[in-house]
Amino acid sequence: MFSKKQSGQNGNTETGEAKEDAPRLPKTSTPRPAEDLLARRPRPDIPRTPAAPAAASAASEPRAPAHKDETAKEEQSRLLVGEGIKLKGEITNCAELVIEGAVDARVEARRFQVSNNGTFSGECNVEEADIAGQFDGTLNCRGKLIVRSTGKLKGTLRYGDVEIEGGGRVAGEIQEFGAEESRKPVEQPQLKAAGE
Repeated sequence: MFSKKQSGQNGNTETGEAKEDAPRLPKTSTPRPAEDLLARRPRPDIPRTPAAPAAASAASEPRAPAHKDETAKEEQSRLLVGEGIKLKGEITNCAELVIEGAVDARVEARRFQVSNNGTFSGECNVEEADIAGQFDGTLNCRGKLIVRSTGKLKGTLRYGDVEIEGGGRVAGEIQEFGAEESRKPVEQPQLKAAGE
């Protein structure tokens, strides 16, 4: 393809390469840019849909049963007082209260539980109660009350139905709710969204 030709004047040879009087650069390979590792990283495929059609399709779909909404609200209104925690005050609008620490309060809840190491003092109005720790105060349990073998209740106790395991202790004023009273649910105010 390239051939050398002799020039008659200067004795220079012409090739397809640069002339001899031009400075020669050393032959090197062209450096490649380093691979961009982020460019090769797989990216998740996030569907991009306009907000308005999604809202319209959600409105046209059948709604889930109301009990799922209630279950979600119950999950949101669950309170766990952990071991080593001390809480004093008033607890209302609670679906479930679990006490592993120490609570001195007035409580209105659907379900109430004092674990083995938990202690409670105060007033408690609930549907169901499960006492495995210490309770000192007033307990109004319209439904079933379970006193575990490690549970100790002292104070005023009203219940709809009671079960006391061997070793469980109850002391104080004890009274059974009448049939009509035990059927009435504990009144709980409507849940409010934050900021209302």
